[in-house]
Amino acid sequence: MGGAVLGPRRTLALLGGTPAFSEPVYITRPRLPPRAAFDALVDDIYQTRWLTNDGPLVRRLEAQLRGRLGTAFCSTFCNGTLALLAALRSLDLHGEVITTPFTFPATVHAIEWAGLTPVFCDVDPATYNLDVTRAVELISPHTAAVLPVHVFGNPCDVVAMDAVARAHGLRVVYDAAHAFGVVHRGRPIGCWGDLSIFSFHATKLFHTAEGGAVAGPDDRLLSGLAAMRNFGIRSEEVVRGVGLNGKLSELQAAMGLAMLELVDDEIQRRGELTARYRAHLSKVDGVTFQHVAPETVPTHAYFTIEVDAERFGVSRDTLHRALRAENIITRKYFAPLCSDNEAYRHLDSAQPQYLPNARRLASRILCLPLYGELSVAQVDQIVECLLAVRDSAAAVQAAAEAPRP
Repeated sequence: MGGAVLGPRRTLALLGGTPAFSEPVYITRPRLPPRAAFDALVDDIYQTRWLTNDGPLVRRLEAQLRGRLGTAFCSTFCNGTLALLAALRSLDLHGEVITTPFTFPATVHAIEWAGLTPVFCDVDPATYNLDVTRAVELISPHTAAVLPVHVFGNPCDVVAMDAVARAHGLRVVYDAAHAFGVVHRGRPIGCWGDLSIFSFHATKLFHTAEGGAVAGPDDRLLSGLAAMRNFGIRSEEVVRGVGLNGKLSELQAAMGLAMLELVDDEIQRRGELTARYRAHLSKVDGVTFQHVAPETVPTHAYFTIEVDAERFGVSRDTLHRALRAENIITRKYFAPLCSDNEAYRHLDSAQPQYLPNARRLASRILCLPLYGELSVAQVDQIVECLLAVRDSAAAVQAAAEAPRP
């Protein structure tokens, strides 16, 4: 792998050359199961005419997910955002929730929708995850919970976080949207904290087209979550508490059951492509990688690089633009920060001086294409383009700064 030879440098599209790819290579591409496998499950739906409302395929999927995730329970939802909202509501929280600004907006939106106040905490500059030491400093009499994110599937400092939660009587809900199947310190990632939520969106490693789940180590929380996703209905004659309609449909469950057969292969392929990216880029000045927590079995949900403009020659934003001209679609995760959203930037904790590491990462992280059906040759060509940008840094920067027609 380390001896893989890249092709000759080429004239970049931003500098007048032909794009490296004739069609866009997107950041991800949803994998689909064999049509026959999916159709067989849909045939079952046509036979039963059971389309939603806790159908047999949903129950079957939840049972298989419990085994896959290694958790005491798994309650599916129609998407990960509603799963997170329900997780927060199910714990009967009041007050403030400490969380990270370096995440997808849904994390913070769920806190707000649950009637809670987000308190932004800076992140560790190497792991990109919530800084537990800083989180301790933010705990107040109003703090009810902490909502860390396993950013890009990299486990948080779960041992330290659990110790803090016990010491201060706080709940811990992990946003594990990126961490399906990850194992850390010998335990499945969903076994840490009180609850964990997973996203089964089409862009994820495992998907149900749209979907999500709440999972955890204590199955006593299951009945409340199951009722909450179905309007608070407990029985034919009893409705208790405030619920919503968060049910996964049978069609989504059919997709999930078929996709579970492919997950191990997808993880293996992504792992091979990740290793190839790393082999090519590990010695490139100005490019660094996220520090993955020790004792972790990753599932390679994303591949990101951190770009130091001074050492690499151009900024992350310029590299993003130059690669897009080559039909290589990258993402500037996570920019802007959630704390910059007009809904939250008035908060004291959202002020830039309190979030220096998160702000730095938001200006430097670039997510490169990664999915199982991406070829090794495509990865090599993406890297060739990235290195061509570095080699032509001055010209690329001038072209990027030139007024657009």
